[in-house]
Amino acid sequence: MDDDSVPQSRRSRKHAVNEGVRRLLDTPGWNPYRRAASHPDPAAGAREALRQVRVEQAEDAAKACPDCAAARRASGDPSDLCPKHLAEAMGL
Repeated sequence: MDDDSVPQSRRSRKHAVNEGVRRLLDTPGWNPYRRAASHPDPAAGAREALRQVRVEQAEDAAKACPDCAAARRASGDPSDLCPKHLAEAMGL
């Protein structure tokens, strides 16, 4: 159907586009989905470090908090926090 005088149907145009996309994605270095999986987010390490510091600060503050001590006694969980320090640890 290479005749230019006959217009292509939508179906054949869609098929041609999908075939071109498939060939492009199969070309080494052209698949953004594979690249994203093999190259992690550069800011992920920094976000994780900030999260860890935030949790440590909340845990340190919770050691002297009477509400956290009461929450630990009530639940029996040695890592339980009061609502204020739990929100801080979660970044809220």
